[in-house]
Amino acid sequence: IRDYIDNWNTDAKPFTWTATADEILAKVRLVQTNIKKLVDNKAK
Repeated sequence: IRDYIDNWNTDAKPFTWTATADEILAKVRLVQTNIKKLVDNKAK
């Protein structure tokens, strides 16, 4: 793991976000809703 980190950091590039914070949070809420539905259905 240390070798990987050392090699990665020698030529690291910043991560470029392609979605806005609002878009990301909307997807998180959608996933949370779908997980809740799955859990509720499994409990029945």
